[in-house]
Amino acid sequence: MGVSLLLFLGWQLTAAIQQNRQLLVMSEQQEAMAGRAAQTEGQLQAVMMDLLQLADTDEDAKAIVTKYGIKFNPGPGAMASAGDQAPPPAPVGTQGGATEPLDSANQTNSATR
Repeated sequence: MGVSLLLFLGWQLTAAIQQNRQLLVMSEQQEAMAGRAAQTEGQLQAVMMDLLQLADTDEDAKAIVTKYGIKFNPGPGAMASAGDQAPPPAPVGTQGGATEPLDSANQTNSATR
């Protein structure tokens, strides 16, 4: 009875070690894939930005942008990574970049009165 228990525990230990090795390999593969995905995303974003800039002067590019509804929606830090500085967001409770608080009754500020 004791020998069979030792064999069973040895088999479980061997299986656990093998599973741990497989998990490590899969983790390394996923990290590599995540790196390639980030690189591909950056390249795609660069192509999209080039297409959007070209659409200002080229009718074919404009047709592609219109057909597929391509728009630029910068996320946090997207402009800074492109080398440009994004304008600061309007403070909460202001409208149109004005720095005065909104009049809660009219939803206007003194600059628009």
